[in-house]
Amino acid sequence: MYKKLSFILFLIGLLSIVVGMPYLLGYSTNKLLAYPLYIGLIVAVVFAPKINMKNVFKNIKK
Repeated sequence: MYKKLSFILFLIGLLSIVVGMPYLLGYSTNKLLAYPLYIGLIVAVVFAPKINMKNVFKNIKK
């Protein structure tokens, strides 16, 4: 359940970044677009999918 919820929040963070991108690129001067951009960055980083490093190193050794 936690993995599904964190993945959904990660996708919401990515969507927020895309919504705020015109402000970052200078196409819009609307300050309201800055909030989803920065909040989306924080949410996407916090809820980014975790990589199981044990499996990664196991596959490299084979």
